[in-house]
Amino acid sequence: MNEKELKKIIKEAGLSFTKPRAAILKLLTREHGPYSADEIFEKLEEGLCDRATLFRTLKQFKEKNILNSIRFDEDFARYEFNHPGHHHHHIICKDCSKVIVLDHCFVEEIDQKIELMGYKDVEHKLEFFAICPNCQNK
Repeated sequence: MNEKELKKIIKEAGLSFTKPRAAILKLLTREHGPYSADEIFEKLEEGLCDRATLFRTLKQFKEKNILNSIRFDEDFARYEFNHPGHHHHHIICKDCSKVIVLDHCFVEEIDQKIELMGYKDVEHKLEFFAICPNCQNK
């Protein structure tokens, strides 16, 4: 995503365009993640922002629906860009915690059935936990 596109997303959310916000958003649109706040901090240019600014920005982006926040079986949240119209799930390795994106959604049919029952704004979250091939070979 170029700077003009980043600026548009940030401005449309009602936020000021700042270097830290642009860098965080650029990272999360370029690299899928999901990443913990610590992982994001490590990937940012050194000295670009402090941890407080990072946490504040992640919170604002989540509130403005720019980012999704995901909690696996961990004590912290992970963040990823909320791509409009792109729904996916994750496979998490139970040994090394590596996260793989599973682009196909298997339960859209269930969402449709729930809507036929009269429910609106149906959402779901589904994550898979398994042992990855690398960890199996150790």
